[in-house]
Amino acid sequence: MLRNHIDVDPLDWASIEPHINALLAEQLTPARVHEWLQRWSDLASVLDEAEAQIYRDISENTQDKAADARFRKFVTEIQPRLQKAEQALKQKLLAVRDYRPTDETALLIKRFAAEAEIYCDDNVPILSELRLLGKQYQEIIGGLSIEWQGQTLTIPQAEVLLADRDPQVRQRVWRLVLDAYLEQREKLNNLFMEMLVRRRRIAANAGLPDFRAYRWKALARFDYTPEDCLTFHEAIAREVVPFTTELYGQLAGRLGLDAIHPWDAGINSPWLPTVDPEPEPLRPFREVEELEATAAHIFEQVDPVFGGYFAAMRDGFLDLASRPNKAPGGYCNGFPVSGQPYIFMNAAGSHRNVRTLLHEGGHAFHFAESYRRQSLLWNYSGPMEFCEVASMGMELLSMPYWSKDKGGFYDEHDLHRAIIDQLHGIVFFLPYMSVMDLFQHWLYTEAPESVTPADLDRKWSELWDRFMPGIDYGEYQDEKATGWHRKGHIFGVPFYYIEYGLAQLGALQVWRNALKDQRKAVADYRVALAAGYTRSLPELFRLAGARLAFDAGTVGELMTLVRQQLQLSTHHVRTGTEPRPTS
Repeated sequence: MLRNHIDVDPLDWASIEPHINALLAEQLTPARVHEWLQRWSDLASVLDEAEAQIYRDISENTQDKAADARFRKFVTEIQPRLQKAEQALKQKLLAVRDYRPTDETALLIKRFAAEAEIYCDDNVPILSELRLLGKQYQEIIGGLSIEWQGQTLTIPQAEVLLADRDPQVRQRVWRLVLDAYLEQREKLNNLFMEMLVRRRRIAANAGLPDFRAYRWKALARFDYTPEDCLTFHEAIAREVVPFTTELYGQLAGRLGLDAIHPWDAGINSPWLPTVDPEPEPLRPFREVEELEATAAHIFEQVDPVFGGYFAAMRDGFLDLASRPNKAPGGYCNGFPVSGQPYIFMNAAGSHRNVRTLLHEGGHAFHFAESYRRQSLLWNYSGPMEFCEVASMGMELLSMPYWSKDKGGFYDEHDLHRAIIDQLHGIVFFLPYMSVMDLFQHWLYTEAPESVTPADLDRKWSELWDRFMPGIDYGEYQDEKATGWHRKGHIFGVPFYYIEYGLAQLGALQVWRNALKDQRKAVADYRVALAAGYTRSLPELFRLAGARLAFDAGTVGELMTLVRQQLQLSTHHVRTGTEPRPTS
C-alpha cells in the first residue's frame, strides 16, 4: 500500500525521471534507509500496477492493438531506463555504511546485492527483446484453433473433448490440435533459437559461465544448488516413476486400453490423463458464473478471510472463461496500488479448471495476506518456490469442501473421483517436472553452441522416455519430440519449473498436517503467507509446517501417504463405502 502520494504517468519517462533523480540525490544515512526505501517502493508500486494492467490487457485479447502498443512502449522505452535507474538505486543503498538490516530488509538487501552483481547495461535492450519475443509466443499459441463439427474451438475448449469416452474422438481431436501446433513448428523453432542466442549473450555479458548461473542469481536461489535439483530428480526417478507407471497401467486396464496414449492426456498438461474410467466425465460446472460462485463458497469455508479476499476479486479482478484470441494458460498477478490480486484462466467446464482456480486462488491470497502485513513492494508474496506452496497448498486444503453437502461441486461419489484426480495430478506431474527441469539444465550448460532444434527434440524425447514411460506415443514421435513447444515456461520464464516440484513436496506436507488438524494447518499456512519475502525459503516452509527437501526418503514417504489416500478414495468409488479398518 502506498505511504506517499506519487503523481506519475507510467508511460512517460519525463514524468518518472524526477522521482528517480530525487531518490538518487538524497543524502542517504542508516537512519533514513527505511523511509527512503518506502518512497522507492511507492514509486515502483505505481509502475508495477501499470505493467500488471498492460499485461492483463494483452492477455485478455492478444489482438488488442492499443494494448499491444502500450506493451511495446513500456517494454522498449520505459523498462530499459527503469532497469538502469534501479541499478543506480540499488548501488546507492548497498553503499550505505553501518546500516544494520532489520527483519524487513535483511533478505531484501541480499536480493538487491545479487541483482546488482549480474546487472549489465548491455543486457538491458536484450531483456526487452526477449519480452517481445515472449509475446510472439503467446500470440502464436493464443491464435491456435481447430474446426470440430462445424465449430471453431480454442485449444482449451478442444482439450475438454479429450475426456470423451470414445477413444477415436479423443485421438481425432488430439490429432487436430497437434497438427495445429506442428504447422507452427518452424516458426516456434526459429523463435526459440532467437531467444537462446540472446540468453547466452546475457550470461556472457554478466561475466557468468552459462545462462543457468545467471538465472540462479536472478531467481535469488540462495537456499539450494543445481546439484540439489539433480538429487531431487534422481529421487523422483527412484520413488515416483515406478508409481506413475503402475498408475498409468491401472488406468489403462480400467479403460480397456493396451496403454495410455497421448490423446488420453492433456495438451498443456501432457502428464495428466483426461479420460475417466467412469461412464461420464466429471462436469463440475457449466458456466464460469457457477465456477466462480462455488469457488467463493469453498474459499469461505477454508478461511473466512480468504472468502473475503475472493469476494473483493469478483468485482472486476477475475477473467475465467476461454474465448478466441485470449492468451493460453492461467496466472495470478498482484495490483500493488489497488491492493487487489487478479486471476486469469481459460475455463471450459472441467475439474482441471476447478483445480486451476483453486491454485490461482492460493496465489491471490498469498499476495493479499503479505500486502496487508508488509510495507515494501518487494516483500509481497515471496520466493517462487514458496509462492507455489501457497497455490498447491490451497488446492489440498480446500478438498474437504468440494462436496455438495458443503456447498461444493460434487456428490459423495464424484468427490472421491475428484480427490483421485487431484492426487493423480500430483504424482503424474513430478516426473514431467523432471523432464522440464533437466531439459533446461542440459540446454543451458551442456548443449553445444551449435545446438539445433532437432537436438532439442532428441533431448526432450530422451528425457520423456526415461521419466514418462507410462504414456505410449507409438508412431507419433514428432509429436513427442516437440513437446517442449507446448510448454510456455521454456519460452517465457526459463528455469522456472523446479519450483513446482519443490512446492508439491511442501504442499503435501501441509496437507499431511491438515489430515490431522485442518484448522491448525490452515492457521500455519496463513502465518507463512503473511511473512511474504521477509524469511528464507527453508524458514517459510517451516512456518507452514513443512521442510524444504530433495531426498529420496522424503519423496518416498510422501508417495506412501498419497498411495494410502488413493486407496481410500478408490475403495469408496468402487463400493460406495469406507474401507474397514484393519486390526
